[in-house]
Amino acid sequence: MDQRDQELLDRQLRRITPVPRNDGILAVTGLVVFLAGVALGGVLVKQDAETSRIALNAQAPALLEGTPLIPR
Repeated sequence: MDQRDQELLDRQLRRITPVPRNDGILAVTGLVVFLAGVALGGVLVKQDAETSRIALNAQAPALLEGTPLIPR
């Protein structure tokens, strides 16, 4: 790139102004995405929690008796 090309590029780029960044909107968007993920995860885990509780109840007598747990 020679001097003439550099001057032409400078003139072309002078018309372009960068858009000011709004960090507040970026932070709020990140927070909303995080909270939506937590809510969705809570719904998905809640559906699976009943199955886990049933499996735990099946092993509860073995815990009370002090016998070792046998994985099924």
